[in-house]
Amino acid sequence: MKRYKIIILLAFLLFLPSLILVGSSERSSSGAGEQTRKDARFVLPQKRDTGLTREEENGKVLYEYYCALCHGKEGNADGFNAYNLKTAPIQHSDPAQTGTLSDGQIRRIIKEGGGALGRSTEMPAWGGVLSDEQISHITTFIRTLSRPADGRKNP
Repeated sequence: MKRYKIIILLAFLLFLPSLILVGSSERSSSGAGEQTRKDARFVLPQKRDTGLTREEENGKVLYEYYCALCHGKEGNADGFNAYNLKTAPIQHSDPAQTGTLSDGQIRRIIKEGGGALGRSTEMPAWGGVLSDEQISHITTFIRTLSRPADGRKNP
């Protein structure tokens, strides 16, 4: 019985703010009519259209967590830690730099570290932390960073 009382109390506390909001808007409407009451109701959040595929969106989240510290959030090699490195990180937003690497090479660098392809050994190996699928998603997102503003793929 005590458990049910706690559940009812929690439900009441969770919905109390919305009840107060709806009640106060109905009282203050005085002539505004039905429109004010509709505005006070709960509205489901709308999905943001980022223009990214699901893989690219997943890759973006992983990139921001694991890569942006050095490569920067937009891939401009201006991350917080970039200035502490002896070798500047690759600028993923520059098609001239990322265009010379295949997707397989990018995946290998992420998985095995920069030294795997003769690049900077300061780039750590993430293969022990990230799955192959996650690495593939990051690679897919990296390709979007050097894409022109109109969204077309680079030649």
